[in-house]
Amino acid sequence: MKQILLFLISILVFAGCTDDRIRITLENKLPFDRPSEAVEIPVPVLTGNIPECVLSQLVVTDSEGTEVISQLIYNGQTDPQSLLFMAEVKANESSEYYIGKGTPADYEAKAYGRFVPERMDDYTWENDRIAFRIYGPALIAKDGPSNGLDVWVKRTDKMVIDKWYSEYLAGKNSYHEDNGEGCDSYKVGRTLGAGAMAPFIDDSLWLAINFETWQTLDNGPLRTSFRLTYPPFMVRDMMVTETRTISLDAGSQLTMITEEYRGIDSEFTVAAGIVRREEGSSLLFPPEANAVAYRLDGGEGGITYVGSVLTTPAVEVTESKDHLLIVTRYNPGTPLVYYTGAGWSKWGFESDNAWTDYISRFSQRISSPLMMTIE
Repeated sequence: MKQILLFLISILVFAGCTDDRIRITLENKLPFDRPSEAVEIPVPVLTGNIPECVLSQLVVTDSEGTEVISQLIYNGQTDPQSLLFMAEVKANESSEYYIGKGTPADYEAKAYGRFVPERMDDYTWENDRIAFRIYGPALIAKDGPSNGLDVWVKRTDKMVIDKWYSEYLAGKNSYHEDNGEGCDSYKVGRTLGAGAMAPFIDDSLWLAINFETWQTLDNGPLRTSFRLTYPPFMVRDMMVTETRTISLDAGSQLTMITEEYRGIDSEFTVAAGIVRREEGSSLLFPPEANAVAYRLDGGEGGITYVGSVLTTPAVEVTESKDHLLIVTRYNPGTPLVYYTGAGWSKWGFESDNAWTDYISRFSQRISSPLMMTIE
């Protein structure tokens, strides 16, 4: 029995198993509950410990024998790379889960995304808490360039993307108005929107334009993920290309973004930026939190809260004319992972403290990943 560190990267050392299932013990060393924690078990662990393992015929159960929703993760590959499930672990306690042979149930989707050519090449994705949108090439002629991140606030755990687009394009409803499920009330324009990232050099943001190509990597029921590539853009006197790999897990207010830049050979600074508006205000954290948050007051439409959390040390937090920025360093050849997202005062975040507590705990989860034991 060996311990395994899990959050963004899993370090796997395990012993053989003679049973037809494996037991996963997860330990939470933080003083608060973790009700929706993504746990990934790489395929070699499954095939090496469950005799005659058929990946599509595996079931995850909790300590009481109740089936837990799971998903095979492909990461855009032909064959599965891991098995994903969501765990619940109480404060300073442990939880046990089992993976064994069986027939998985038909699970209702809790994460979903797609390319939307019928709405000028949007790529839009959602989970049971929140939704996001990013802009494709067809929109440039109408609204100009934007590589910023749009957010759709929700107050339903159902998937709404297809419904909202269908009704909007048919002229039945506008997703810019709350029809009981949420809405798109967030304005991006030529900014980074709700926490997109850009090179930050010479105290200036260097913005790309709309994405050029897209590839869906996984699509529910627990995680949706995709990859975007951007055409070359100017950073100072250099032409730079950008690739964003984006994923969203069920239960999370924040989407994970992996940034890769090419064209600059030496280390440089980048910034995740939240657009500032006259009706908004910053909610700042101590430097060690590696996080920023913002509130945008929409009057009767409620307050939209936005936040970004780094997995690398912050260089500084600063405010420009248009953005609240959290700055970090990018090392060429090393993908940079961070999280950004939003919440709504009409569903789950009735106060500034509720949102800042969420962001603070998210940051602590990154710093203190679950400890996982497989036997």
